[in-house]
Amino acid sequence: MKDKPEPAVKTTLFGWGHDNPLGLIFLALFGAYPANAEIGKDYAQLVSKNLKASQAEIATEGAVPADAYHLVTASEISSFELQRNRTPRWNQAGFYLGTANEFSDIVNFWNLRAADLDVIFFDPAAQARLGALKDAYLAALRENRRRLVVDPGDYMGVWHREGTQVDPALFGEDIMSLSLGEGVSSGSALRPPIMYIDEQTVLGSVDDFDGTPSLSCELRSKPYYDEPLLHDQSLIIGVRPYSYSRGEESVFKYPHIPELNGYYRGRFILDEARSEEDGLGAVAEVTKNSLTLRAVPIRELVSQIFGKFGMKAETSEPGRIAWRLIQQMGGVQGCRVFKIAGVRKLIEKYKPLHSFTRSDAIQTIGQNDPATGRPQFEPYDQLYIERRKGGKLTPQNVFDFLLKKGVFRVGINFRCPNCELPFWKPLDDIATEVTCELCGQRFNVTTQLKDRDWAYRRSGLFGREDHQEGAIPVALTLQQIDTVLHSGAISMTATKVEPAGASIAACETDFVVIGEKDYHDEVELAIGEAKSSGEISAEDVEHLAQVAEAFPKKRIRPFIIFSKTGLFSPEEIARCRAAQPRAGLRVILLSSRELEPYFVYERAAKEFEMKRTAISLEDLARGTHDIYFDPKPKRMGAVRVDPNQ
Repeated sequence: MKDKPEPAVKTTLFGWGHDNPLGLIFLALFGAYPANAEIGKDYAQLVSKNLKASQAEIATEGAVPADAYHLVTASEISSFELQRNRTPRWNQAGFYLGTANEFSDIVNFWNLRAADLDVIFFDPAAQARLGALKDAYLAALRENRRRLVVDPGDYMGVWHREGTQVDPALFGEDIMSLSLGEGVSSGSALRPPIMYIDEQTVLGSVDDFDGTPSLSCELRSKPYYDEPLLHDQSLIIGVRPYSYSRGEESVFKYPHIPELNGYYRGRFILDEARSEEDGLGAVAEVTKNSLTLRAVPIRELVSQIFGKFGMKAETSEPGRIAWRLIQQMGGVQGCRVFKIAGVRKLIEKYKPLHSFTRSDAIQTIGQNDPATGRPQFEPYDQLYIERRKGGKLTPQNVFDFLLKKGVFRVGINFRCPNCELPFWKPLDDIATEVTCELCGQRFNVTTQLKDRDWAYRRSGLFGREDHQEGAIPVALTLQQIDTVLHSGAISMTATKVEPAGASIAACETDFVVIGEKDYHDEVELAIGEAKSSGEISAEDVEHLAQVAEAFPKKRIRPFIIFSKTGLFSPEEIARCRAAQPRAGLRVILLSSRELEPYFVYERAAKEFEMKRTAISLEDLARGTHDIYFDPKPKRMGAVRVDPNQ
């Protein structure tokens, strides 16, 4: 029988006594396995047998071998084939300068190592024990830096507690000093990555589960040996579904809010689940071959989020109307047509029982100049609302789109020969003989069809006398936010918010937008007020500010959006600014200038010194500051630009 081949990788298992003053440092640096008596399994023996590991005992006062930094230790084995989901903000390999018996230094070093940084601990008081390791590692870093031809400051670093002085004689001049405050996570010095073993893309199938969309997928080859010995173990499967929605009523998106773990657990057809940065984590047996999860009903998700932080939230009647209007238009991007001022004017101009001709509609949409008769449609002629055969968008194209979406219905105006009063009849109800809606007399219409124009009226939700409860500015605001966030947002229309432990007044937000994580790993969430011509009141501002304050910092980053299809008055701007916190930015103002272009700051950037692009709610808050709160108009001759124009 042949002997087993020698393993390609040989390991070194370091050991040390319990009384070793550097024991905790060694544990963080080299790693170790618990005793067999503690866990019932002898991992050290398993590694020694299969990887031919050598044993190396570090005496109580003995020096650490100079080559220990590149040996394969228990710590290195535990990181085998692990990958980062991101690079830490500071990624410098090097040293941690501290005191071996100082608790905060031990914690800092341990956390830096856990954040996958190649850092070695050095205590000047332990020069005799750590000096050879330090010098060898420093030489290796310099050689690697020379070979890679990189900036020295980009590759070597010395981490330390605030207030610690770094002696250049210990490491040389070519190092970067990296100071840590109280705890590794403080400040912006470090953003630890999440480690994972493997990532795969699998095809899923969508079906209904108790009326809610469910997504099932196969679990392909798993990153472990299929040995019976391992079948009693579990693994965490991070699930990040690509965006999917059914009528935008529910989504396969799960904001990273750990307080919702209990709720998310019910989205899996599994026993355990948890919120993760990029989706959900399923705790499953290693033998599991498939996974099924349910979509999140948006209204339910919004209610859960507010509920976890002391607020009761439920959709209001105006919210349901706005939501149905958005669905009628084919989703939030179908509401892009409302960017056109002439469309909004046409809907407002005629009451539900008033009809108009096609030429009236075209003139209104085109915003014909009263003096010249020429359309003022140029700002919108590049707008995409549906596929068309090249060329620029025209008012005729726009009106045809509105007819397809059922915003208006077509019919004919007749005059009853009996009561001699006019009335309108929809196309679907026209026959050779019709009944007068006013007196009930039935008569033949053929004599009235000569040279008769088609007559149009508002239809469905757009036929309501209440202007759809202000749904159009809400829909347009959500459309623009969706464009800014590249369809990465979850949005909900008007929601009533009441206190359930939080210090807020009962109020209503016209919409709720849940964005992605920001740079600080906080979920962006926006509430707001949308109007056509009405005023943003001080009460509106105060109530929404209270709701924003109710969300906990370091979990959710709230924003407050005030939008108008018209212009903001100076008084409104001052009121809205009152909702700005003392530190940071959270107020967003969107007027017709920001809502009508495809790119939110397409027009504003021509007038103000500001960043032209926006891809997050934070960018919109910064844009608001640069336009409304601290404007720096660009010079245009001798004319100063008004922030509202």
